[in-house]
Amino acid sequence: MWRSRSRVRRAGAAFGLVVALGATAASCSRGEDLPDPKPGFCEAAAKYDKLIERKKTIAEQIPLLEKMQRNAPKDVAADVTYFLDTLRKAADATDAEKQKLQENPKFQQAVERVNRRAINGCGFFDSEPGDGS
Repeated sequence: MWRSRSRVRRAGAAFGLVVALGATAASCSRGEDLPDPKPGFCEAAAKYDKLIERKKTIAEQIPLLEKMQRNAPKDVAADVTYFLDTLRKAADATDAEKQKLQENPKFQQAVERVNRRAINGCGFFDSEPGDGS
């Protein structure tokens, strides 16, 4: 069935909402016992965060997840791969199928671990604008 662009965008934005919520719920303390991620992981994670804020489509999200996957630290490599594979499935799915994929606890956990690793490893909250640092 043919779907309109706005419908696809809404579905993509909804998928992104899981990511944004996972980032908000993640701990802000930096994981000192883990090695720093490669710069490519952090760069893609920062761009992905901005992309989600603008409610971009799943198709627009996939290239950044691919870059994160190529540069993922070993401790979250499997989670990034699962996250990416799920987004790829969602790109061609119906709205009902997207909802089911998004509500999958395994997907939600993978997203949360990727977000936590990006926040803790990339120093996203080390210096907030206006905090005097």
